[in-house]
Amino acid sequence: MFRKKGKIRFGIRFQMAMGILVVFWIGVLAMYWEIHTQIQRSQEEQITQEMQEIRENTRIYVRQLLMMNNANNDEASYRQIAGDIAQEMHSMSGRMLNVLDKEGKYLEGSSSFLQEAPKEDLTIALEGSAAFTITYPQEDQMIVWFSMPMEIEGRTVGIVRYQIDESWLFLQGKQTENLVLRTSVVVFGVTLLLLLVLLGRMLQPIQKLTWVSRQVTQDLVREQVDTQMLAGLADSRRRDEVGELSRNFRIMLETLGAQFQKMRDDQERIIQLLGSRQEFYNNVTHELKTPLTTIQGYAQLMEADKGADAKLTDQGLHHILQESTRLHQMVLQLLEMSDRDLYMEKQVLNLAEVARSVAGAMSIKAERYGMRIDTELPQELFVLGLPERLRQVLINLVDNAIKYGESHTEIRIQGMRKEGFVLMSVWNHGKGLNAEDKVRVFEPFYRTDKAYSREQGSAGLGLSICRKILREHGGTIGVESEPGEQTMFYFRLQEAEAEHS
Repeated sequence: MFRKKGKIRFGIRFQMAMGILVVFWIGVLAMYWEIHTQIQRSQEEQITQEMQEIRENTRIYVRQLLMMNNANNDEASYRQIAGDIAQEMHSMSGRMLNVLDKEGKYLEGSSSFLQEAPKEDLTIALEGSAAFTITYPQEDQMIVWFSMPMEIEGRTVGIVRYQIDESWLFLQGKQTENLVLRTSVVVFGVTLLLLLVLLGRMLQPIQKLTWVSRQVTQDLVREQVDTQMLAGLADSRRRDEVGELSRNFRIMLETLGAQFQKMRDDQERIIQLLGSRQEFYNNVTHELKTPLTTIQGYAQLMEADKGADAKLTDQGLHHILQESTRLHQMVLQLLEMSDRDLYMEKQVLNLAEVARSVAGAMSIKAERYGMRIDTELPQELFVLGLPERLRQVLINLVDNAIKYGESHTEIRIQGMRKEGFVLMSVWNHGKGLNAEDKVRVFEPFYRTDKAYSREQGSAGLGLSICRKILREHGGTIGVESEPGEQTMFYFRLQEAEAEHS
C-alpha cells in the first residue's frame, strides 16, 4: 500500500549547501590559522635576529666602556660602569634597559618596568643563556623582554635586560591577517555562490524527477496515472549523467504507461472473456433445452394419446425427428469447437480446387432460392492445411451467404495471392451488417437476425467454427459490410509451395 509523502525537508540541495558551507568555514579557519601561525613564526624569527644584533652590539659597547675607563674585566669593574652602560645603550638604541648583577639584582637603568616584567627570560639568563619573552599587555601592543648574560673573558659578570616595544611588528602582522582573511572570505564566498548556482542547475532535473515520482506514487493510489504527461516533464536535454538519468526515467515511465494500458486491456479482455464464457454457457443451455423441451412435450402427448389421434402422432413424430436432427447438428458443431484436430498433420493443398468443389456442391441449394454462385479463382492457390477443415470453412461461408442473401442475386467466390499470402473471399447481396454485428458476428451463438436464422436452422456457431479453424491454420478471418450493401467475408492463409511428384 502506498503512503502519500509530503515535501522533502532536507533535500539534496539543502544537504549539499550545508556541506559546502561547512567546508567553506573550515577552509577559511584553516587558512586563517595557517597564516596566523606563519606570521607568528616570521615575527619570532625577525625578533630573534634583532635580539642577536642587540646582543652583539651590547657586548661590544660594554667592552669598549671597560677599556675607556681602564677598568678590569671583572664583576667589580662591571658594577662601577653599570650607570654608563645603561645611559650609553639607552641613548644609542632608544630602548629601555636594566643593568643587573649576575644574581639578577638591579644595578642601574629604567626601574619603572621592574614590577611588570616577566621572569621567564631572566631565569634562563641566570642559567647562562640569552632569552626573550613576548607579552601582549594590551590588544594592539606587543612587548619583548630580552635578557642576556654579559660574559667577559669567559666569565659572567652581570646581566643586561631590555624592554623592546615591537607593537609595529604586531600590528603589521594583524593587518596582514585581516587582509588575507577578507580576501579569503570574498574568494570563498564567490566560489560558494557559483557552486550553489551550479548545484541548483544540476539538481533541477533531479528535483523534477522527485516531483514526478511523488506524483506517480499518488496517482498509483488513485489508479489514474498520466504517464505521457509525466514522461514529458521528466525529460531533460542535458548531455550528462543527470540528463541520461532523466531520459531513462522518461523511458521507464513510457514503458510503465504501456504496461498499465496493457493491464487495462487485459483486464477488459478477461472481463469480456468471463462474460463470453457465461453467455456461451447460457446459449448452449438455452439451445439444447429448446429442442429437448419440444421432444419431451410431444413425447408426453403421444404417450397420453396412446396412438388414438393419428394426426397428432404424425405431427409429433415429425417435430421429434426435426428437433432431434437439429440437436444432433448442434452437438456436432459443438464438437467442432474442440481442439481435436489441432495436432493433425497438415498437407499442401490447392485451395482453389477446394473452393470450386464447394461452389459446385452448394450451387443446388443456391438455385432453390434463385441464386447462383460464380467463382473468380486462379488455377492454383497452394496452402498448408487440413483439406476437410478448410472445406468446412468455405461451406459455412457460402451457406451463410445463401441463408442471408437476397433471392435472385449472385454469390461470388474470389481468390488471389498477395505478398506471400492467399486471400479468399465470399460475397453476397443482403441486408448487410451494422457496426455491432461486425464486431460480434464471430462470437458463438451470436445471430444478427434471430427470427430469420432460427427459421433456417442456425444455432450461430458456423462463423465461430470458421474462426477457430483458421486460427489452427495460422490464418485470420474478417468481414466488410454496410447495412443495405454487399457483404464480404474473407480469410487469409500463408501461401505454400506446391509439392512436385
